[in-house]
Amino acid sequence: MVRKGEKVKIEYIEDNKKRKAALRKRLPIVLKKARELSVMCDVPVAVIAYCPGESQPVVWPSPEAVSDVLRKYRDLPDLDCCKNNLKSTEYLKQINGKLRAKLSNVQRQIRDQEIKLVLSDSIAGRRKSLDDLPIEMVTSVGSRVDDKLQAVMARLQQLRLAAAPALLPPPPPAPVDVPVVDTLAMVQPRHGSHLFEVLDGSNLPTTEEMHALFVQAGLFS
Repeated sequence: MVRKGEKVKIEYIEDNKKRKAALRKRLPIVLKKARELSVMCDVPVAVIAYCPGESQPVVWPSPEAVSDVLRKYRDLPDLDCCKNNLKSTEYLKQINGKLRAKLSNVQRQIRDQEIKLVLSDSIAGRRKSLDDLPIEMVTSVGSRVDDKLQAVMARLQQLRLAAAPALLPPPPPAPVDVPVVDTLAMVQPRHGSHLFEVLDGSNLPTTEEMHALFVQAGLFS
């Protein structure tokens, strides 16, 4: 017994008594809905139900009306008759495409797990060679290894670039401006200041004048 508000499962009823009880209960509802559809929408509706254990099928609204609906359908042009079949064919193609995509996805997942298992066995030493594998599997394993190596190299490059600033030597200190000192002005001669004043001119003195200057400066007696 289905409780009120509980959703009925649309599935085959295994129990024979329950199945017959459901047929007796639901067939009148179907006939009622067929009548409502015919009256409210003004469309030809025919219902034929073959009940088990009955010699004659249940026909609604009458055998003549059902025969008339079937005759109209048979008299339709071939193109109109095939419209529904064409839609059904397109629907089946869509279902087939979805199933093929799911199958391809499952096969891809299985192949990925097989490759991981081969790599794990090789790393752990449980597999010594790949000679017993088909060429497609060997190619897939080699491609996976190449992808892993490229990922490792890219990660190492990132780590090197991140650590590069810490490994560089510190920058040199900023240059300090040293004032220029006139060393000649700082040196004061002990003797002969008059001599430097005389020699500062552009005219060079004669030998006698030089000797007199040296004596004056105290360099000669």
